[in-house]
Amino acid sequence: MKSVSSFFAFCKTNLRLLELAYLLAIAVIGVFLVYRVTPVSGVDEEFHFYRAQQIAQGNLLAQRYSGHMFGGGLDTSMLTWVRYFNSNRDQHKPSDSNVAAQIAKDLENAKRDREVVHFPSTASYSPLMYIPSATAMMIANAGHGGVDTRYYAGRLGNLFGYIGMLALVLAVLPVGRLAVLALMTTPTSLHLATTYSADPVTNLGSMLFLACCLRARMAPPEDRKIWIRLIIALAAPLGLFKLTCSFLSLGCFLVPTNSFPTQRKYVQFCMTVVGLSLVSAVVWNGIYPFTPAHYWNTGGDPKVQILTMLEHPWSFVREIAETYRVGSHWWWEDAWGRFGGGPVPLFFKIGEGTGYIAIALIVLLALADKRPIASPRSGAVLIALGALYSLLTLLAFYVGFSHLGENTVSGLQGRYFYISCAAILSGVLLFLPRQNKTYQTVCAGLLGAYFVCVAHVCIEATGIYARLWN
Repeated sequence: MKSVSSFFAFCKTNLRLLELAYLLAIAVIGVFLVYRVTPVSGVDEEFHFYRAQQIAQGNLLAQRYSGHMFGGGLDTSMLTWVRYFNSNRDQHKPSDSNVAAQIAKDLENAKRDREVVHFPSTASYSPLMYIPSATAMMIANAGHGGVDTRYYAGRLGNLFGYIGMLALVLAVLPVGRLAVLALMTTPTSLHLATTYSADPVTNLGSMLFLACCLRARMAPPEDRKIWIRLIIALAAPLGLFKLTCSFLSLGCFLVPTNSFPTQRKYVQFCMTVVGLSLVSAVVWNGIYPFTPAHYWNTGGDPKVQILTMLEHPWSFVREIAETYRVGSHWWWEDAWGRFGGGPVPLFFKIGEGTGYIAIALIVLLALADKRPIASPRSGAVLIALGALYSLLTLLAFYVGFSHLGENTVSGLQGRYFYISCAAILSGVLLFLPRQNKTYQTVCAGLLGAYFVCVAHVCIEATGIYARLWN
């Protein structure tokens, strides 16, 4: 308990006024998005909502059904309200707020039954990613809120969970704070955080682990115990986010060897952290395997893909290289201004022009902010981890999503590379000379300009949603 209280006391004193002001401004945009984005129209939001609803009902573990399917019994009142939007989405029709409000009112006194729903693409996820949204839904339910109130409560919970976790990451991260803040608040990041997506917790939970490892690197020896304890505590959850996240546990090698009385103790620490992360990932994925090609009918066969990779390694390498070459042209655009997860018109990309400006602003923020440490070794570790994470992401989609004969790995989206970009960016900064001064006026101006870019895209997006949800 002492370590936890010390950690939060450190975060409270280490957050800067500029960061708090920006988070507050982002929260205002986020609340606006919560209510103006058509319900169940976010990226895979329908299926994330099912999982959050299941956890809010107290069912942490999904049920297993025949055909490698997972799911569970969900509140029929919530399903009735949600299906109004699903039906309109599938018919490419707008939804009416008055009709939705009337449906919610009609369901106020409806009997609460359960209906079994299959949602294997998210039912196999750990409950950790849905704690913010599920907790808010439980609070709304305890207050006897209607189905619409409970739905929006879940979105708000995800938003404020995201804001809170981002504040913790900023307080702990010793370098590149403003650049990471900007990277993690792109319009697409905000869109994900204001729906039921699991990405905010996954991305920021992983970044918090790496930030603790880096903080332990620069902390004086007498203050490292708290960071070492936090690293060990975060190791198992890291593996429960995604299988690929478990490899970020190698960040524990950032902790200096002189933090331990003997070399043996240091090796035991690293083996414990990596072991906890890998074991939790393997055990969870062994019980709840995630097979997207089967769930989404992409035509992919993991066994065939693995066999092809082993028998024709150079063809595999060429496909990975081609994926990076092609992806470098559109991944940022996809990570910057991608909205919606359904068919057109509930899926669109905007903001290409402001996206290029945003990249320049992120780079300038990274250079203008203070860099209290310079450690090429630590930088190399972070860059390697970021590159490895992106490669593992490609490998996961090569095996689990793509089908034989494709020129590039399919199914990828720009949002999958936020962690890689943040790790690589922080690593590059550690190669630069120390800079103890933050150019406050410059940073405020750059962050203000970045906020204008984000706000511009979000306003444009809500204008599109206004024609679909009125």
